[in-house]
Amino acid sequence: MLHISEHFEYYNRDHLGAFRKLQDWETYFDHDILQEIIYFDIHEKRRCIEILLKKETEDHQYACSISSSYFIGLDRLPGFGFSVYIEPKLNNANQQINYIEMLLEALKEPENFEHLDNLVTTKLNDEWIEIENHLQPVLTPFLIAQFLSVTKSIMKKGLKKSYYDVEENLNNKIKGKIMVGQQIRENLLKNRLTKTACKFQNFGYDIEVNQFLKYVMSRISSSLDTYHSIKDSLSPIMKYCMGGFQQVSHKSFTSLKYKEKNPFYKNYNLAVNLGNQILALQDYNISRKSNKEKCTHPPFWIDMSKLFELYVYRQLREKFPGKGEVKYHNKYNRQELDFIINSQDTKAVVDAKYKPRYRNGNPSMEDARQLAGYTRLRKVYDELGISDDQLIPAYFIYPENLPELTLPENTDHVSEDVFDDCNTHLSLVDRKAVRSSTTYKQMYMQAVDLPFTNV
Repeated sequence: MLHISEHFEYYNRDHLGAFRKLQDWETYFDHDILQEIIYFDIHEKRRCIEILLKKETEDHQYACSISSSYFIGLDRLPGFGFSVYIEPKLNNANQQINYIEMLLEALKEPENFEHLDNLVTTKLNDEWIEIENHLQPVLTPFLIAQFLSVTKSIMKKGLKKSYYDVEENLNNKIKGKIMVGQQIRENLLKNRLTKTACKFQNFGYDIEVNQFLKYVMSRISSSLDTYHSIKDSLSPIMKYCMGGFQQVSHKSFTSLKYKEKNPFYKNYNLAVNLGNQILALQDYNISRKSNKEKCTHPPFWIDMSKLFELYVYRQLREKFPGKGEVKYHNKYNRQELDFIINSQDTKAVVDAKYKPRYRNGNPSMEDARQLAGYTRLRKVYDELGISDDQLIPAYFIYPENLPELTLPENTDHVSEDVFDDCNTHLSLVDRKAVRSSTTYKQMYMQAVDLPFTNV
């Protein structure tokens, strides 16, 4: 198995050295050139990882290029015949990006529940991959954090009520329908003449979908101690959610097919989907409770750039809490903008860039031109109510505390533009310093800190 981290090509130059860790690596060279790419979504062409091996026949040397960008996950490379596991990036203090805290912080903003599509893809129907337990695949805790956050949002709205069937042996009364067979077996043959086996309907919380959510939470609770990195963060949410299911009876499930059509309860669909995935994972015994050295795990990918966008959205909504002050992924002229800020004091276009080199570098010419182009769209002027003789401020928001790059990036053409420090009153999030472009008018760079955890 090839074990690397996200942004591998940004921090490593000895790609062949990483590949040499695989046993019998030279057997992969059946051809002079071998290339394989895994896509997050084949239609959108988002590359999770790309590997290129080239055999230099003249001097019998080998060249290797490994490109991992903004995705973490586990998958199989059938062309090479091995698996690849990409984990979150470590910083210089040997700490790892706490993607669970990023998710929990992002989901404090209720509107983010509308934008969870394409955040994670799980290939449960593909052949599962054997992986060492100490690598601690990130999928299960990520799904658990999502499930509990969605369930908490359901609790805040109120659990769904509906009619459900109840079977009860009533004393000296009849309610609903008499179950003839059960009445004969349990009452008449046993001379219980005052009892009547009845089936009737009640209206309340004890419906199947609520029973399913309660069962998934009970399964999570029994295994939460094994995930030390997320236990402290998720335990309060778990206690809050379990307190709201006291009127729901306990019932076991393997999965649940459910489709909620009422838009008020639409988060039930997401919760059921996540619950089914969690049960599937636990049924394959990949819980960290296992004493085995290895476990099986489905291929999956998590889009960290998407997670970063959700995290930034939460930060922006804290600064601009008014209705409609922050708009996420609006489309204008077939172009999709990350954020538009439209408050009384601030009007701006914002682009979230999950790029490590932005900490001590500048945007590529392509990125700068793209953002500048967004601020020239007439529909954006109309949206913000700005006259044509004004410039719309443009912001890049990037992660501040990713590891520093000691070597220049080789994948982007860096512009000659320079960004200098400017007044903090221009800050969109926190009170961090803002850098201003010396080439483009009213173009700024703003950093946000990411949470890290010890590994």
